[in-house]
Amino acid sequence: MKVTTFTVTTLLFVVALTGCASKIKPETVTSSNGSSIEIMAVSAQADLNNNRLADNSLRVVTPTHNAVGKGLAVLSVLTGNIKPSSFDKENYKGEIIESIKNPTHTYLVQGAKKSISKWMDSQSSGYVYKEQLHIGHATWALIFKDATATTPVYQLKYKVLFYKKPEGGNMFSAYTVAECSPVPVEANLSEWERDNYKKVTIETQKYMDACIMELNNQLPRLLKK
Repeated sequence: MKVTTFTVTTLLFVVALTGCASKIKPETVTSSNGSSIEIMAVSAQADLNNNRLADNSLRVVTPTHNAVGKGLAVLSVLTGNIKPSSFDKENYKGEIIESIKNPTHTYLVQGAKKSISKWMDSQSSGYVYKEQLHIGHATWALIFKDATATTPVYQLKYKVLFYKKPEGGNMFSAYTVAECSPVPVEANLSEWERDNYKKVTIETQKYMDACIMELNNQLPRLLKK
């Protein structure tokens, strides 16, 4: 069988991702009644995220960041299974601001742990969960709204996924998934960039607060015994 350079590169990339994932360690959340569950803060799985790679840092997509010139932030690029829908502007790789890290694993996860512990206090009666709850950061990007506008408006897009295997399931069981994607705030790019993306930080914190509230609503479904 002939192995192409593309195939080898793809396999190496997947192995690298697996290696990174293996280094992530779970945190145990406990409650006063003895209940506990392991929490995994991760990059959201692409197959649960519309085949998109997660934004580990802030991604900025301008009208000049076309898919041909800047690539796509979708997993299909690796497999060669590119569809017309892949060329949606939200899938453009754009420019990655490496110095501005996705804050989900710090701010949101800390708030989520408090909410989960409080929920287990009244609902779990000392139950120790066998399956981990994953908190996966997904989308975090500034994306232009209309390329034809003289001064394009940019939307701050954010999405986080909460997912867990059902208790009593097996390795083939489907995840129970809850998605939080707040309504995007809009502003000119210069406003977003001012003071080292201060507005991005402020609005993202509001998004994450909203997602912690949404997690509270979804806990009965996610932590069903």
